[in-house]
Order: sequence, then C-alpha cells, then structure tokens
Amino acid sequence: MATRTHPNLSLVEAVETLSSIADLEFDREIGIAQRHELVLGNEKVTYKTIHWLHQEDASMTVSLVRETFRVILHYLKHFYKQEYGAVTDQKTAEEIKSIMVLVNEAAKKLDKYIHLFNQTQSVTDFREYKLLQEFYRGKIARKIEEGVMNKWIASLALNHKEHQEPAKVALKAKSTQEEAILDTKHVFVDFETVKKDTEYELFFIRKEDGSRFFSPRLLRNIKLVCDFGNYFGERKEQDPLEGIKQWHDRVLHTCAREILKALGSRLGQFFHELRKIKDQELVEKLNKGVLALMLSSHAQNLMRYQPAKCCAEYFEDFLEFLRAAVNTSIYQRWITHPPKEGNQLAYAMIDFVNTLCRALYANLRGLEDMTAVIQGLIQQAESGGAQSAEEMQKIGERLAKNYADMANLMKHHPNGPLFKVIEILENNTFHAFDPLMQHNIPNQLFDLYTQDKRYAFLRLAAPVYQEFINRASVTEEFMAFLRANSQGAIPRKHLLINLQDRTSWREHARCAVLEELPQQAGLEQALSVVTLAANTDFYHQLNPYHQVNHAETFMAQFKEMLLDDHTGYYFPKSIKRNELTQFIDEAFAVIHRDFFSSKNVLQRENRLDFIELFYLFLQLKLIEWIQPDSISLSCKDAIDIGESYNVELFAFLKLINNQEWSEQEWQHLNFMLYAPSLLIRERVMLPERFNRMLSALKTTERARDEVGADKFAKKIQEDFSKLFKTPILHSNLLLPR
Repeated sequence: MATRTHPNLSLVEAVETLSSIADLEFDREIGIAQRHELVLGNEKVTYKTIHWLHQEDASMTVSLVRETFRVILHYLKHFYKQEYGAVTDQKTAEEIKSIMVLVNEAAKKLDKYIHLFNQTQSVTDFREYKLLQEFYRGKIARKIEEGVMNKWIASLALNHKEHQEPAKVALKAKSTQEEAILDTKHVFVDFETVKKDTEYELFFIRKEDGSRFFSPRLLRNIKLVCDFGNYFGERKEQDPLEGIKQWHDRVLHTCAREILKALGSRLGQFFHELRKIKDQELVEKLNKGVLALMLSSHAQNLMRYQPAKCCAEYFEDFLEFLRAAVNTSIYQRWITHPPKEGNQLAYAMIDFVNTLCRALYANLRGLEDMTAVIQGLIQQAESGGAQSAEEMQKIGERLAKNYADMANLMKHHPNGPLFKVIEILENNTFHAFDPLMQHNIPNQLFDLYTQDKRYAFLRLAAPVYQEFINRASVTEEFMAFLRANSQGAIPRKHLLINLQDRTSWREHARCAVLEELPQQAGLEQALSVVTLAANTDFYHQLNPYHQVNHAETFMAQFKEMLLDDHTGYYFPKSIKRNELTQFIDEAFAVIHRDFFSSKNVLQRENRLDFIELFYLFLQLKLIEWIQPDSISLSCKDAIDIGESYNVELFAFLKLINNQEWSEQEWQHLNFMLYAPSLLIRERVMLPERFNRMLSALKTTERARDEVGADKFAKKIQEDFSKLFKTPILHSNLLLPR
C-alpha cells in the first residue's frame, strides 16, 4: 500500500506528518520525523531523523513540509484521474475534504510560529501549498467545508456510561499486584503498532474505566489511508489475496460438514425427539443453530454460486445460536445442578450441546482447504535464484526462502491490518475480544503417535471473552468441550500450553482465568494448563539480560525464572517441583553439550536458541507427564506465537529423527505456517516470530551436520533417554485423516 511518489516519503508518512503538525503543542521542544532508507549489502535499513522546530534546523523543516504538500497533491491527482469521475458516494467526497482540513490545520499551526523558521513568507504562500489548494478547489470541490472526520470516529474513543459502573466495582477489588500490571490510564495504541498488527486486540477491549485504547487522531489517520490508499499510484500486480472471501467461505463450509458428521446419530435423535419439546429457549436456539449449520454445509450456498446468503454467513449464524444456547438459563442450571436421573431428554440435550462444542474444538480440519491455495501462492511468490538440491534439503534454507518470497508477494496486497481495524469498527463488532466469534476457528493440525498413544495437536486461540482489560472469562463453548471430554466410558484430557504473557497488563487477565479453570469442580481431570513465558525481557534476552554471556550464569538465571511464578511461568500442582527441577538441570546440560558444544560463552543469539530448544523438550516432557489426549499451543490468537511453536515442534521432530520429508508433509508445514495468518489477519506470520523459530531450527541443523545425521539422531536418543520415560522424542508424526 505504501506506493511512493518520493524516495523518502509515502502517503502514510505524509498523513502522519500533517497529523503530527496539526496536533503539535509548542510549549515544549518538538519536532517532525522524517524517514530515510539505506541499502547495506542486500539488507535495507530504515531510520528516522527529527527536524526540531528551531532556527538551526529551519531549512530541513521547511523542505519536509513542502514535500508533504507535494505528496498530497500527487495523491489527489491520481485519485481524480482514476476514480473521481465515477464517485457518487458522498461519504468518499467527505473523506477527501478531511485530508484538506488536515492540510489547512497544519498550515495554520505552522504560521503561528513562522519566526522559528527564519521565514517571512507564510506557509500558505508556499508554491506547493497553493498548487494543492488550486487543484482541489478547481477539480474536486468548489468550496471546502471546514468539517471534521465522520462523527463515529470521535464517538468510538469516548467513554460509555453504561460500562463505567461495573468497571469501577472491579477496580476496587483489584490487588496491589494487579494495579501495577493494569495501570493503563495513559496507554494508547499508536499507528506503528497498528501497521505491525501486534496488539489489534486492544481495539476490542476497554480500559478499566470504560474508555478505549485508541484515539480519534489514530482512527482519522487509519481511515484516510484505508479509504484512499488504493487510488494512490497504479498497482501493477494483481492482489494475491483477491479471493480471500471465497477461501474463507469454503473453509467454513467444510467445517460445517465436519460438525454434522461428528454429530452422527445424535442429529436424527434431535430432530425426532428433542424438537418435540415446545416453548423452551434452549431447543429453539439449537434448532436454529442446526438449521444454519446444515445450510452452511450445502455446496450450493458457496459464495462462488452467488447465493443470497453464503456458507460463511450461515456458519456465523450457527456460532451465534450456539453461543445463545450455552448461555440459556436452563442449560446453565443443568450443568450447575444436574437434572434427575430419569430426565432422559435433559441429559440428551446436554449431550447434544457438548458434542457440538467438542466437534467445534477437536474435529475440524476445514482450514486445510487452504493447503492448495498456500502452495499456489508460494509458487506465485517464487523469486529468482533457484536453490540447489543441497539447499533444498536444508529445512532452514527452504523455509527462509519461501518466507521471504511470500513477504514480498504480500506487498501487493493492501495493508491488511489497517483494513481489518477499520472493518471491525465500521461493522460495530469491537465490543469484546472473542476469537471464536471473530472468525478464528479451531483446527486439528497433526498427531503424535507413540506406544499406542495418540496425541492430537489442535490450533486453538485463547478460548476467552474479554471486554475489559482487567477481567476476562472462559467461553461457554470451551467449557462444554471440556465437559464432553469428561463424559463417556473413556474420559479425555486436554493440555493447554498457554503462551501469553502473565506478567503483562495486556494479557494478565486472560492468563489468570485460564490457569484457574482446572480448579473448577468437574474439570480437574479434563484440563491441565501450563504457562510458558514467550514475550518477557528474559525470553527476548533484553536489558538487563542482554550481556550475560557466561553460560553457567545464563542457565542459573533461566532455571530461577522457570521456578518462579512471578516471572511469566506457571505449572500446575500436579507437576511435582522436584521432578521439574531435575528435568531442568538434566535438559540444560544435554542441550548445552549437544547443541552448543559446551561453550563457556553463549552470545545473545545462542541464548535465544537455547531457550527455544529447551521449550521444545519441555513441551514434550509436559505431554509425557500429563498424558493428555489433545494439546494446544495457545497464544491470544494462535497465529504467530502459538502457530510458530506448532510448526517448530513438527519440523524439530523430523530433524532430530533424521526423517525424510514427503511432499505432503512439506505442504502441510506450509499450510500451518501461512494459512492462519493469511486467512485471519491477511498477512504472513510476524517476522520476529518466524525468525526466532527459524534460528532454532538452523541451530539444530548445524548441530546435526557437524556430526552427521545418523550419528546425531543416535546421540540425541542416548543423551535424552534419561530425561524421558517413553519414546516420545521418536513419535511418528501423523497428518489428520
């Protein structure tokens, strides 16, 4: 989207510059940022300089202001040439006027302080400013209305009285520790964060006092860029995600079919017996939900056939009715106070609801419909410089090449994160962070099979509903999934490895509610939750840990972190502390020896890899300890952190066992790596997460190549045999059937 008209200034940066000037307060020393790029070898480096508003920097400041006006003029000319003649939407014209209002506000603000620039000429007399105004008045509007951006932008960031009283009550109940974590009064999402798409959940969540984490100024800038970015410059390449709505429609169609299949004979029982119950809200909601599910499963409702209502919309209706059903008073009463044993209809309905929810979480593979799409995109993205046969055998090199190509391909897609933010705001769907209801559907990824035991890995976003930053709740659908696990002759157990940051105010509430969930009556045997720090200063080896290069000191710090609940880690009481301590000591020694040649000094990149490798072995040990039937590596959305660990574990097990890759396995790896982020957030996996995963895999490959693949596999087997009581390190990887 950042099509350029000038080597150093894009449309996004021009809008940001104007916005910064318009909002400046001159009672302190301030400046205007200018972006620069350097090419060092094959790597592009971006940096910014600040032009302070004082006499010494006057010429550079004036030059930047002039260039900003030129960029806006060029943008308007392109817009007029391509689209203006066909525009009939008054809203579009109003948005253009908003840009010009921003131009005028910035010019007026600078004119008040013209003496700072050693200028006698008014900013409004600049040639660039005049040309911009003349073109706008002559071609686009005869008169500028000094209005403001759409009223909805300002209202979104305001407090809402109906939400403030509950928030105040919650604030009074907070502990001292929570107050330190949740001090968010002056925290706001900035434009760079929106572009990076790292904290988009804050657009759904309110602060403790009911206010929002975003400001009218931020929304104004996003709105301007989104509404007109497509008109700025001519796009030479086809949008690679042009068919994303149809892909999403197809995925949910497949999910609907799989849920109906999982219901089996219960579906017939529901229609023949349970629907006989009249005037009951639960039956009414379930009836509507099942009908929506059936309509979603019909191929004639796929979007490509242009139906009145598509499969995705019917599936969303199903989720809405299911949410309403599990929250009905009768269902909530039955699960709190079970009905009498003779009430067979009540138990049949409970079983029907729980089976629906279990299918939703444990049986879906609809996302795999994206496998062929992902392969097509990778082929489309392939750049020059074909890899040799030897390089193709190295998973690290192959992953890096594909990721770089895919990242370049996505540059031809309009900035997905910006559009996703505007979409949720305009559709009025920003009242709570609720991944399940916001198109983030669970998916079965792969199985580990060892000693006649099958462990199913599920891609599962945090199963939470969160409206306020200081409190969250587990969704009733996930609770029903856990109840379904407890039913039957052979109870099932789920291990949720939580990769959110329990030390951060952003994620503390979600972590707390998940960690407390297994303590609820009836769920002790259905769920275990472990939290691993994946976003703390220690995990990233930032200050004060960035210069601790001595291996023994680093490992001592790491062990101390792992055993301290206040540093981002949480282990349930079922994991005995002495066994955990013993595993840490022994695993550290083996990892240090087998992967880092027992070096006394570990550079920062070595320590980052050490942490990653230990996490992989720890995840496998947790599975051995807890013996779950299903596992999820869950972050807030299972797109970046969680999914990178799923990919990493899959590839790591192939590497340490020296197993050949089938084409199907490689395609499945790419599906896991790209499908969730592309379909849900319209981008590739965040580069920092991909690179962290890639570095650990490359370190594993280097350790293998140093001694030879066969010898390395044997060495790992011998050295880690004392750490594991089962051959889980040598599990067979099975793709979903």
